[in-house]
Amino acid sequence: MIRYAGQEKFVKLDGSRICYIDEGEGPPLLFLHGIGGSISNWAPNIEHFKRRYRVIALDLPGFGKSGYVDADYGLEFHARAIRGLLAHLGVDRVSIVGNSLGGLITLHIALYHNELVETITLVDNAGGHKFPVLIRRALKVLPLKWLKRIILFITSYMIRFRFAYRLGGIYEINRYTRALLDEAVSTARRPDVDRYLEAYVRTARTALDVTYQERLGEICKPTLIVWGQKDLGLPLKVGQRINTAIKGSFLVAIPRAAHVPQLDQPEAFNAALDRFLTGALKCLVP
Repeated sequence: MIRYAGQEKFVKLDGSRICYIDEGEGPPLLFLHGIGGSISNWAPNIEHFKRRYRVIALDLPGFGKSGYVDADYGLEFHARAIRGLLAHLGVDRVSIVGNSLGGLITLHIALYHNELVETITLVDNAGGHKFPVLIRRALKVLPLKWLKRIILFITSYMIRFRFAYRLGGIYEINRYTRALLDEAVSTARRPDVDRYLEAYVRTARTALDVTYQERLGEICKPTLIVWGQKDLGLPLKVGQRINTAIKGSFLVAIPRAAHVPQLDQPEAFNAALDRFLTGALKCLVP
C-alpha cells in the first residue's frame, strides 16, 4: 500500500470512510486528485506547501484508501464529501487545487458552493471540453463488467509501456511519476478492485457529460489554470479556452509535462502556484 505525504486520518462521511491528511499551518489549501487517483498524486506539492499553508487532501470516496459506498458518484456526491470534511476540520473557506476530475469538482464547488472558495486552481481539468461521442456512448452503453475489464487491462498492462504511459498522461519518468505507475499496478491487484472499478465507472459516466463551458464566465474567484504542454487527452487549447472564458484568470503552460504536471515537473508547478497564491491571498486580506 502506498504511503502518503503526511499522517493518514479517517472520518466517516455519508457512510463512506474517508482517508485524508491535514498538515501544516496557515491559509487552508485543498488538493483534489483526478479519477482513479489518490492523495499520492500531490506528494511533492504537499511537502512544499505545508511549510506555509494548512494543506488538506483527501481520497475521494471509492478511491485510494477511502471506502466504497453505493451512490451515484456524481459531482455533487463528491462535493458533499469535500464539504463534510471541511466542516469536520472547521474550515470555512479554502483555496482549492484540482487536477483532471478534481478540477471539474473544483468548478462545481465554485459554481454551486461559492461561499467555501477563496481561490481556485485548475490543473489540466475536465469541464472545459466535451469528450468524443464514441467515448461517452461507450461508457453509457457497454455493460459494467466489460468497462471494468477494459480499465483493469489498461492499468495492469498497457501502463507499463512507454507509449501507454504517455497516453495515460505522464511525460517524464521521475520518482513521483514512477510511484504513480506503481500505484496503478498495485490498485489493479487490490482484493477489493471490483468496488474501486465500480466507483471509477460511475464517476466517469456522470462526469464525462458535464463541461460547464457555458458557465465558465460566472466564475468570479481568483483563478489560476495550469496545463501540461504535452497533455494528449486534454490538449493545451482546452486550457486556453478556459482561460479566455474566466475573466481575470491566469494560464501557465508547463513544458515537458502532460496530464499531471504537478508530478511531471513539480518544481515548475509549485513555483507557479506559489506566485499565484501569494498575490491572490494578499489581495483578499480585508
